[in-house]
Amino acid sequence: MRVSYSALNTYKTCPLKFKYQTLDKIKTPKSVEAVFGTIVHSILKRIFERTPLYPTIDELINIFSDVWYKSVKEIENLPPEHTDAHFKEGVTIIKNFYKKNLPWNFNPLELESFFGVPIKDEKNGEEHILSGIIDRIDKDPKNDTYEIIDYKTAKRIPSQDILDKDLQLSIYNLGLLKKWPHIKPENIKLSLYFLKHNEKIQTQRNPEDLENTKKEILEIINEIENIIGKEEEFIPTPSALCDWCGYQKKCPMFMHLYAKDKEKIDEKEVENLINQYLSLKEQNSQNNKQIKALQGSINAFMDQEHIERVFGENGYLTRVLQERTSFDNAKMKKALQDAGLWDEPQFVKKTSYKSLKIGKK
Repeated sequence: MRVSYSALNTYKTCPLKFKYQTLDKIKTPKSVEAVFGTIVHSILKRIFERTPLYPTIDELINIFSDVWYKSVKEIENLPPEHTDAHFKEGVTIIKNFYKKNLPWNFNPLELESFFGVPIKDEKNGEEHILSGIIDRIDKDPKNDTYEIIDYKTAKRIPSQDILDKDLQLSIYNLGLLKKWPHIKPENIKLSLYFLKHNEKIQTQRNPEDLENTKKEILEIINEIENIIGKEEEFIPTPSALCDWCGYQKKCPMFMHLYAKDKEKIDEKEVENLINQYLSLKEQNSQNNKQIKALQGSINAFMDQEHIERVFGENGYLTRVLQERTSFDNAKMKKALQDAGLWDEPQFVKKTSYKSLKIGKK
C-alpha cells in the first residue's frame, strides 16, 4: 500500500472519510481554509527562492493578492467579506513571517521536498511506501544539524507533550533519514511553525521513537487492509471536524440534513419520529428506575422470608440463580501470546454504529 501521513491521519480521524477520499477518490469542493493554506505555503516557499535575488515584501504581497483573488473564484458561496478578511489575514502572516525570518539569514537545503520511505511488515513480508512532502529543510553549517519545518495555519498550538508524539513529524524524520542516510537522528530537529501566531515549536526523535512510529504505521495499515479484505464497513466518526468535511451529503451521520431535496422523505415526519423516540426513551428510563426499585424491595422480602418465589393476583415471580463466567484478561492474553495467536487477524475489534445515541440541543 502507498500511503501518506495525510491519509493515515484522515483514517484515524474518520475511517469513512478515508474511504471516500483515498480509496474512492471522490472529489469535494475546495474549502476556503484549504485554498488559503495552499496559497500561503506557496508564498513562504517563494521567500527563500533566490532568482537571482530574494523577493521583497512588496513583491510577495502583490503575488499573494493576485493569486488569492483569482483562486477564491473557485470557492462556492464565499461571501465577499470573508474573501477580504482572509486576504488581510494572509498579508499579516506574510509580513510578520518575513520580518522574523529574513531569508538571507537561513540555509534551506530543500523546499517542498518529496520523500518516499519503504516500510516492511516482517510478519507477512509486505512492503508499504510512506510518502509525503516536507515544507522546508534547513541546515545549520555551524553545528551540522538539520531542521525539518512544517508550516501550520491552524489557530491552536499543541502542548509539548503532544508535539513529542506527533506522527507527522515522526514520518518526516523517517523521510529525511531515507533521503540522506548519513545524518544522525540526534542531529535532526523537528519544528512546527504556527503562522497565525508567528511562533515555532520544536521537538526531536530518537531511534526507538522512529521504530515505534513504524509499528504504529503498520498497525494502521493492517487495520485498513483487514477492513478491505473482509469487506467490512468503514465507520464514520463524528467530531468537531465534521463542520469542515466535504462529504456530509454522503455520510450517514449527516445525509438526513440534505434529504429535504428528495420527495420520498418528509422532513416534518422525521422530526415527529425523533420526538416520539426521545419521549419513549425518557419513559423507558423512568420505568427502568421504578422496576429496579421494585426488584430491590421484592428481593429484600424474599431474603427476609427465605423464599425463592412470591405470588400476586396477576402472576408470580421466581428468583433464579445465574452463574456467569469471567476471564482474567492478563492471563488470557499471555496464553494467546504463548500460542502465537494474539496478533492473528481473527482477533479484530468490530465496531457497530447501528444503535442510536441521543444528543441534547
